[in-house]
Amino acid sequence: MSDSGVRKKSEVRQKTVVRTLRFSPVEDETIRKKAEDSGLTVSAYIRNAALNKRINSRTDDAFLKELMRLGRMQKHLFVQG
Repeated sequence: MSDSGVRKKSEVRQKTVVRTLRFSPVEDETIRKKAEDSGLTVSAYIRNAALNKRINSRTDDAFLKELMRLGRMQKHLFVQG
């Protein structure tokens, strides 16, 4: 499955094996949260983790804007001081 979580027809046909897994409620919630934060389905997240693929978290636009603002402030203070 692609990073956006949208299935391509070729991916639907290639994945024909079904595995049943058991998780504790806490494990399930943690996995669901991490999958959501990564922008992946739970299946894609588990598949990527199991196959040692890199899993990128999506970043919030507000967080990035704040980080850039703080960087500019730091640069300004560095130039002054």
